[in-house]
Amino acid sequence: MACKCNKCDPQKACGCTDSALTTPCSYTDCSVGSERCADVQCAECVSYCGTSFEIGTSGAIIKIQSGDRLDSIIQKLALILSQNLGACTSDDLHHAPFNVFATSITNNSAIIQWNGVSTLSATLTVVNATTSTPISGVLTPATLSYTITGLTPSTSYKVKITSNDGTPSPGGDCDSVVILFDTLA
Repeated sequence: MACKCNKCDPQKACGCTDSALTTPCSYTDCSVGSERCADVQCAECVSYCGTSFEIGTSGAIIKIQSGDRLDSIIQKLALILSQNLGACTSDDLHHAPFNVFATSITNNSAIIQWNGVSTLSATLTVVNATTSTPISGVLTPATLSYTITGLTPSTSYKVKITSNDGTPSPGGDCDSVVILFDTLA
């Protein structure tokens, strides 16, 4: 946890050991009154540590487990808001992975990672969400990452994971959230 961190004044100490706090985020809203918190945490670094719980009935269950990452919970809720609770979003039915993110982004590659794969998924595919074109071949549900190569520097990309339950496409397909990332210059 950072002590007295002020992202709008990089000269000010941002860590308990007086070293600068570095995050992949870029916080730029430094106007008066815009930041109310002395310390800003990134969602990918926060986990829910309370008692696991679920709500709903068969075919419409939302389950939050102790240890779930906040960004995974946000993705799950976003899918439910956009697609309603049921097929592709209920924890007890076939659903898309709930925790998709990009890491190790360079000027020409990125690693796409995910977890929260349904036990009913038969295959997974990494898809260019802009063109709906598969980027990967067919992956097994045990696969939790894929490296995309041949990307263009300084370019924005949109990627999603499509899981299939074994039913011929598109009938058994469930799409994850679409993640956005930019390659380096």
